[in-house]
Amino acid sequence: MELQAFFEGASRGRVPPAADDVPADPAGRSRRVAATTAPVGYGIDFGTSNSSIAIAYPERVEVVALGRSGARTLPSFVYLHRAGRRAAGDEAVRTFLVSGHEKTDCWKCPLAPYGWDTDCRQYRKGGGCNDARLLSGIKHELAKVGFAGTNSWATDFTVGALVGVVLARLKQEADRASGHAVESVVLGHPVVFAGADPSNRAASDAEAFSRLAAAAHEAGFTEVAFLPEPTAAVTGEHQHRGVEVAVDFGGGTFDVAVLDSRAGKPRVAGIAGVAVGGETLDGILFETIVGPALGLDSLPSWLFNELRTASSVRLLMADPGIPAILARLGGEPADVVQALLYGGHAYDFYRAVEAAKIALSSQGMASLEFAPLGLQVEVRRSTFESMIRPELDLIAATVHRALSDSGMEASAVDRVLITGGSGYIPAFRHDLAQLFGEERLEQRDAFTAVVHGLGVYAQQLWSRPVARDDHALRRG
Repeated sequence: MELQAFFEGASRGRVPPAADDVPADPAGRSRRVAATTAPVGYGIDFGTSNSSIAIAYPERVEVVALGRSGARTLPSFVYLHRAGRRAAGDEAVRTFLVSGHEKTDCWKCPLAPYGWDTDCRQYRKGGGCNDARLLSGIKHELAKVGFAGTNSWATDFTVGALVGVVLARLKQEADRASGHAVESVVLGHPVVFAGADPSNRAASDAEAFSRLAAAAHEAGFTEVAFLPEPTAAVTGEHQHRGVEVAVDFGGGTFDVAVLDSRAGKPRVAGIAGVAVGGETLDGILFETIVGPALGLDSLPSWLFNELRTASSVRLLMADPGIPAILARLGGEPADVVQALLYGGHAYDFYRAVEAAKIALSSQGMASLEFAPLGLQVEVRRSTFESMIRPELDLIAATVHRALSDSGMEASAVDRVLITGGSGYIPAFRHDLAQLFGEERLEQRDAFTAVVHGLGVYAQQLWSRPVARDDHALRRG
C-alpha cells in the first residue's frame, strides 16, 4: 500500500507528503550539491515522552545536542506559570522543581478580587491553586477533536500552543547550533494518532495535522512538511537489497513500515499503526496494581479511569468541578486523589510508575514506592507481561496487517529495525523473534533513529529542486 493512497482523503487538504520513495543513499546524493554551512531545514520528532531535532545541511544531517547535559533528546514537558513564563524540556522540570510548590490562596488571588465574579475555573471558596504547572503527554491530545486544551489562571492554553512551546525550544537550540534562523521543518507523525476517534479517523487526523502545523508556525516555521515516523526510521539507512521492517514502539503509539528494495529503488510497501504505547502500559500498571494498592479502585469507575496516566489526569486537574466531587465522596481514596491532583505530586507519582515499568525490562522484579501517597508494592515481570498481553497481541496484529498490505510473508523479511523506548520490553521483542527470528532483529538508537530520518527527508526536500504539489508541503 503506497503512502499517498494510505493518506488519500484523510484531511481536507492537510495530507502529509507522499514518501513512498525512500532515499537510498542521501550522502551520495548530497555530493552533487556544493557544500555549505547553511542548513536547508530541520527535522523534528515530537514525541509523547521525548522530542528531538536534526539539522539538515546539503551534505550531512546532525542530531542536535540539547540543553546543559548535551543529550540528544528533550523531555516533552511544558512548564506554565501564572505570571506568563513558559518553558520546555529539562528547563521546564528544573523550574518546576524550584517554583512548583508555590501557591496562591483564592481569597488573595487578583483574578477574584471580590471572591465571586471571576473567570478562573479553579476558584473555590477557601481554596487555592499552584502558581505553576508541569504538563506531559501533550501529544495524546493532538487528535482529540472535542478537546481544545487546558485552562489555568483564567487563561486558555490550546493544544497547538502547548506543542508550540516544545517546538520553539527545539528550534531555539538548533538555530543556536547552526547559526541560522531556519524556517523549514519536517515533522514526524504516527500512523495512528493516540486519542484518535476510531469511528472518524479522518476528522481526528485533520485535527492533529492542523494543530501540529499551527504549533510549528507559532514556533517560527513558515514551511512545514510531514513524514510518518516508521518511514522516517528507515529513511537514510544505507541501501540494503531486500525487505526490511521498521517498528517504532514509542510512548504513545506503535507504528510499523515495510520497506522493499529488492528491485533496487527502496519503496514503502506497507504501513500500519495502533494507538498503543508506553503510556498505555503505564496505565495498565496503574489499573491492575498501583490503583488497587492505594484503594482507588473503590472510586467511581469514570474517575478511576481518568487517573490511569499522566495525560488523562491532566483533564481532571483542569476540571473545576472535581474538588466538589471529591468532597462529596469523602474517605481515604478521595484524600489520596486530592493530594495527587492538588498537592503537587502528579509529576513524581507517574514518573515512579513509569520507572517501575522500565526496570522490568532488565530485571525480574521491581519495587514501586511513592512515600507521599504511602505506596509500596512489588511488581513481577511475569505478572506485568501477562497484564499487557492483550496490547502486545494488538501490536502483533498491526505487524501482520502491514505485512499483508505489502504482500510479504514474514519469511521474506531480511531484517527488523527496532526503535522507540518501549522496544526494549522483553515480551515485545520475544514476539518479534517468534515471527521473524532473533537473528533478524536489529536495535537502532531508540530515540534518534526517527529524527535522523526526518532530517534526511528535509535534506531531500530542500537541498535540491524537487517536484512538489499542494499536498506535499504546508506553507505559512
